[in-house]
Amino acid sequence: MHDFFPATAAAARVVALVTDEHLDLPTPCEAWPVRSLIEHMAGFTAHFAAVARREELTGEPPASGLPEGWRELLAESFKDLSDAWRKPEAWEGQDEAGGMTMPRAALGVVALDEVVLHGWDLATAIGAPFTVTTEDVEVCLPFAEQFAGMPGGPFGAPLPDAEEASGVDRLLKLSGRDPASGPGDGVG
Repeated sequence: MHDFFPATAAAARVVALVTDEHLDLPTPCEAWPVRSLIEHMAGFTAHFAAVARREELTGEPPASGLPEGWRELLAESFKDLSDAWRKPEAWEGQDEAGGMTMPRAALGVVALDEVVLHGWDLATAIGAPFTVTTEDVEVCLPFAEQFAGMPGGPFGAPLPDAEEASGVDRLLKLSGRDPASGPGDGVG
């Protein structure tokens, strides 16, 4: 079991800083400008909170577009995600996400990885600070190491010097992100 609160609080702080002028800016996720990244964040927070609560996911994905009050709604979604994964049973057994059945503990890591990496992506895009804990990095690193460079996998191509890096720099480089383009060292 891992506490999502530091990562979700950090991501929510970045979301609160996004202005309407930021919405069309590019992000490190080349296909997604800020607006699309925020829509993705809204989708995965709701999805993984439902997974943690063992709710059946039968509905349609959230409609694209940012609803009125999206900053506050996403802040609440981050809190909900954190709260849902605080329960020990969220981490027990197996479940499905993204069409794959896997241990719920692994799904929790995927959810945390989404928060950490996309929080960093958003902070980088708008030039905001973003801090991730050493514990969050330690939880996410094995997942990034396992899937780095996998064709069709969850990440872009790892940077050439990823294997020599450590900590958050290693996590970012394994996932195809250049730490030098981001908001600083990011570990707190």
